[in-house]
Amino acid sequence: MPHGRLDALTGLRFLAALVVVVFHLSLNRFFLDAPALVDPLQGVLRNGGWLGVTFFFVLSGFVLTWSARPGDTPGRFLWRRVAKIVPNHVVTFAVALAVAGLGGALVWEAGANLLLLHSWVPRDTAFFSINHPSWSLSAEMVFYALFPVTLPLVARVPRRHLVTAGAALVVVVVLLPLVAQQLPVGAVFGPAHAQSPLLGASVLQVWSVYAFPLVRFLEFALGMLAARAVREGALPRVPVVVALGLVAAGYLLSLVVPVLWTLDAVFVLPVTALVVAVAQAPTPPAVLTTPVAVRLGEISFALYMVHDIVLTATRRFVPAAGLPPLGAVLLVALVLAVSLGAAWALWRWVETPANTRLRALRLPSRAARRRPAAPAAPAVVPLTVPATASSQEV
Repeated sequence: MPHGRLDALTGLRFLAALVVVVFHLSLNRFFLDAPALVDPLQGVLRNGGWLGVTFFFVLSGFVLTWSARPGDTPGRFLWRRVAKIVPNHVVTFAVALAVAGLGGALVWEAGANLLLLHSWVPRDTAFFSINHPSWSLSAEMVFYALFPVTLPLVARVPRRHLVTAGAALVVVVVLLPLVAQQLPVGAVFGPAHAQSPLLGASVLQVWSVYAFPLVRFLEFALGMLAARAVREGALPRVPVVVALGLVAAGYLLSLVVPVLWTLDAVFVLPVTALVVAVAQAPTPPAVLTTPVAVRLGEISFALYMVHDIVLTATRRFVPAAGLPPLGAVLLVALVLAVSLGAAWALWRWVETPANTRLRALRLPSRAARRRPAAPAAPAVVPLTVPATASSQEV
């Protein structure tokens, strides 16, 4: 894939992260005391977070497959992924805990969060605990563990069957809510989620299609198949504007279908089409490839991890009813600015240096382990620190 298209996918990551930020702003009613304005706006924006997460999962499978290294080992691959996401998670976990404490989480649920195991727990106090967006990292860790096993399987799919295999995954994702509906209702999302579109929905049913890692792995696998299909020219070229139209249509559909379908099913095909369209575009959209767009894409993971903490801290200083329109607009602008500034700081002072240093400790290759130890060199050889992870490694 030409580098310009990789830059375009990086720029697209920021837009997806921004959709998630706006979604969480809507759950906070934009800190605005104007129900006649906020209620319709909140209704329109209520599914943006689900759209953003589906995009990240599909893109993750696509990019990691595209950039897979010949001769790589599972251990080295997993270590690179740990180096990429764990430093940001640990820092934001500590900050979120300092800002809001345990919230509704039990101590063991917070421990599961720290260890990135919380998306396995079918309790909202667990998978949405501490720094709420971190549940998706818990799922991603499962994807990374399965990737070295799944990649050879994807490589064995005959070229003529790639589209069929991808379509089968889409069908399974679309039908899974029917299975989830058969699960007992049990506990429901209660007052702690008063502004959420999940209020009153079954926690177990939502977890089974939204947070359960093995279910969400289907989108990651779909991204893997899409990467191979694009590389081998097995897909017709989809214009970016058409793919954007599909995403818009999917979003409109999400506003009228039952909640279990809004969490993933209506988005999986349009999002995959968008990733493929941008990857195939002979000339990527210029708005996604400017230096500013690419840099924003590079800090999008950090933005995803810090923005909800900023919102949580801000709520402490805002009256329950909200602010007058001008004050709310200024506060939203401030929240966005602080979130971007904090994201840049996290990317610059935690993510990038930690990633570099941890990668310097990466496991030796299989070939290196087989070679006999070389005699000690008479002179000291300077240590070369590997470059930081590509921004494409989502």
